[in-house]
Amino acid sequence: MEFLPLRSVLPSAGERRLNSAMTAPTVQKVSVALLTRSDSYDVVYLGSEEFGRYASGDILEPLDNYIDMKSADVQDFIAPVLRLYNKDGKQLAFPHFAATQLLYYRADLFEKAGIKQPPQTWEEFRNDCDLLRKADIQCTALRGQPDTGENIWFWGQVLYGFGGKYFADEPADLTPTVNSPAAVEALKWYTDVMTNFTVPGSISATFDDVVIAMQQGRIAMTVEGAPTAGRILDPKLSKVVGKLGFALPPGGVSGRFPPFAGQAYVIPAASENKAAAAAFLQWATSKDLMKRISLDSTFVAITRTSLWDDPEIRAKHDYDYGHGSFAATYAETLRGAPEWYYPRIPEFKEIGDRLGRALQEAVVRSKSPEAALDDAQGDAVEIVKRAGYLK
Repeated sequence: MEFLPLRSVLPSAGERRLNSAMTAPTVQKVSVALLTRSDSYDVVYLGSEEFGRYASGDILEPLDNYIDMKSADVQDFIAPVLRLYNKDGKQLAFPHFAATQLLYYRADLFEKAGIKQPPQTWEEFRNDCDLLRKADIQCTALRGQPDTGENIWFWGQVLYGFGGKYFADEPADLTPTVNSPAAVEALKWYTDVMTNFTVPGSISATFDDVVIAMQQGRIAMTVEGAPTAGRILDPKLSKVVGKLGFALPPGGVSGRFPPFAGQAYVIPAASENKAAAAAFLQWATSKDLMKRISLDSTFVAITRTSLWDDPEIRAKHDYDYGHGSFAATYAETLRGAPEWYYPRIPEFKEIGDRLGRALQEAVVRSKSPEAALDDAQGDAVEIVKRAGYLK
C-alpha cells in the first residue's frame, strides 16, 4: 500500500535517489544506520511510534539549523502532529502523514438490522454486532496481528476508553499498568468481539486485511485507518461506494481516545548533505506538493491545516453519501486525538509488541485475559527496569 507516491513527482525536485521499500529488512537496515551514526541516508521517513528511539543522543539533526521556520510555514502544520516530533524545543522532523482511525459503517445494513445510529461506545459496538448477527449480517473485521502498529494501534483506544493506561503516570512514573482491572476489561471486550463477531482470519489480520474486508462488502462496520478510505472507496475495486457512513470511533467511561500517529521526514545528524536534505524535506512537505499528491492519488493523510478546507481536496475526498462527510469526520477526529496515544519512550515499541502477543494469546484462548496481561506486565516491568526507569 503506497501512501507516499513521490516517485511520480521526483523529476520536479531534480535528480534524487529514493529507496521507498518499507520491508522489514530495509527498516532494520535504516535503524542500524541511525543508531550507529552512519552517513548512509540523508533523509529518513520515520513513524511517530519509533521517534522516541532516535529523538535523544544527537541522532537526528534539528531542522532549525537549516530551515527557516517562518518560510516553511510551520504554523500551517496540524499542531499536535508537529508537536509529536519536537524534543526539548527543537523541531526534529516535518510531518507528512497524520493518521487516526474512523468508524466506517454500512448505512444500508444498519437499517436492515434496525440500528438507528453508529455506536457511541464500545459496549454499543458489541451490542450492534449482536443485532447484525441476528439479521444474518457479518459484523466486523479488526486488526489481530500482534504488533504495536497493528492490534495495539487499534486496542489502545479501547484500553483508554475503559479507563486503563500503559503506565502509572507517564512520564513521571513509568511503572507499567497493563494488567490493571480496566485493562483486563478492555481485553475481555476485544476477545469477545474478535471471537464472536469478526470474519475468519481476523486473529492474524493486518490493516490491509481489514481494508479489503470493508472494501469488498464482507462486513457491516469497522474501526480502521482514516487514510485507507481512498482504497476502501476506490471505484475500480470497491463494492461499497455510496453505501458508507463515517463517524468518530466509539469511546468508553473515560471518553473517546482515537488513535493518533504521524509519519515524518528527519535528517540524520550524520548526513553529509544536510543542506540538500533540508531542501528536499521542505519540498516534500510543502502545501503545493501535498495538494498535488492528494489530488493525483488516494493520499488523504494531510498534515497541512489549510488543505483540509481546500475546495479541490474536499471535492475529491469528501465521500459524503448522506451519512456523514469523510473529510469533516477525519478532521474532527484528528482534533480530538491525543498526541500521547503512543507513550513517548524508546522502549514502548518492545512493550507494545509484547502486549500485542498477550492480546492474541487471549483471543486464541491459550491464556485467560488475566493471565495474558499478568505475563505481559511482568515482561514490561523487566523492560523498563532494563532501561533504567525503575529500580
